[in-house]
Amino acid sequence: MDLLVFDVDGTLVDSEDFDGILYAQAIRTVLEIDIDEDWSGYRHQTDSGILNEVLDRNGIGGDHSLAHDSVRREFISLVADYLAARGDRLPEVPGARAFVSRLAGRPDVAVGIATGGWKETAAMKLRAIDLDPETLNLASGSDAESRAEIMRTAATSALGGRSADRKTYFGNRPWDREASRRLGWQFIGIGPDVEHSTRFDDFLDRESLDGALDLTIPTVAAATGTGSRPGSTGHRSGA
Repeated sequence: MDLLVFDVDGTLVDSEDFDGILYAQAIRTVLEIDIDEDWSGYRHQTDSGILNEVLDRNGIGGDHSLAHDSVRREFISLVADYLAARGDRLPEVPGARAFVSRLAGRPDVAVGIATGGWKETAAMKLRAIDLDPETLNLASGSDAESRAEIMRTAATSALGGRSADRKTYFGNRPWDREASRRLGWQFIGIGPDVEHSTRFDDFLDRESLDGALDLTIPTVAAATGTGSRPGSTGHRSGA
């Protein structure tokens, strides 16, 4: 069994051009706090983790739940308005939907989503590229503030008590690569914003992606556990 877990923003959905802007806007509107939008400077690059650190940096102690609820509602509203103005559609990272859908249908693969965004907005973005979050074992910044913990949550949900011979995370940022390293997972970079030995611009090169994952091509016999045919092992790598 292979476990494949995907980030959302910039990995599956081309949403990074607006997501961070609207998130910062929500914090400014609700808390009247100006924030540093360089996410690399935060301990945890997740919606919950960033907000906790913003509150701490500004001397707001105690129970953060009320602030979280208020900022989350504002952010959900902003994202919903953004999507509504675009017919509830977003551009996908090329080939993402077909790649995830194909793998989710394989009996030898467990698929999950692990995103630092809150669950509600992550689900909205996945639906905007025709992926159903209800069937993809979505774990999010609503579950934990640490990306590694979110990835573990997605793994538990996707595997449902089964064991995985290999665990792989697809992400587009250095913190995705670092979380994978901490967990001992294979990492595959997507897009230009992360340097890694195995990186792809998008999901269009199916043969090379399958080769990087060392996935066999399932046959009718494979679905019943009686055989399989080896697939290509070639892959494209680069910085």
